[in-house]
Amino acid sequence: MTHRKWTTDEQEAWLEQRKSAYLEANQKKMAAKDFFPPVIEEFCQKWPVPPATPEEIVDAGSIELAMRVKQGKYNKVGTSQARS
Repeated sequence: MTHRKWTTDEQEAWLEQRKSAYLEANQKKMAAKDFFPPVIEEFCQKWPVPPATPEEIVDAGSIELAMRVKQGKYNKVGTSQARS
């Protein structure tokens, strides 16, 4: 079973360009310290979390909670993908 793609084609290409740097940092056991923090920061600057949809706001009960939930999902995706 394949996982659902979490990136756009543009995001995937951007990440693919950083693959060799990741492999090098990972081989040195330095990926968590040296690779991920700047890459995640740059990724989040380039593609910030989009605003909550009306449906997400209704489901959460408020815009603040909807954005907190959405941000948590984005953080979880980045974390789980970093470990893959």
